Amino acid sequence: MTQASVLPTGKKSESLAMKTSQRTPTGRPHRVAELLRERLALILLFKCADPRLKEVTLTEVEMSPDLRQAKVFYVTRETVDRDQVKIALAKAQGFIKAEVARENLFRLMPEFTFLPDPGLDRAARVEELLKAAKAGPGSEGNSET
Repeated sequence: MTQASVLPTGKKSESLAMKTSQRTPTGRPHRVAELLRERLALILLFKCADPRLKEVTLTEVEMSPDLRQAKVFYVTRETVDRDQVKIALAKAQGFIKAEVARENLFRLMPEFTFLPDPGLDRAARVEELLKAAKAGPGSEGNSET
């Protein structure tokens, strides 16, 4: 019996029903988030006049299932003041939303929340701990913050 076979009762086999129910319901939000990340990166790079925003790299966008809220994660170079970038993003949020609206990506414009990406900070901390562990047990106390 194949997976798409019909049982004598007229219903599809359970293995096909299981496959369709195992699909992730977040497929569309994930695709929309990736498209939004690309568009936002282009807007920040080419259309925003604030030079502080040229130093921002968007790492990920998380969309809510109803596409009404977007969490935009970003990183900056180490030489850039993160507080200044946060202020610049808050100041440019209206312009960014207007540019996204101009591109007709959404029927209803989502609310953007710009957040620093904690992933790189965590990776740096893990690397620091691994170096301390490799150096020896006595040097671990020196690397604590």
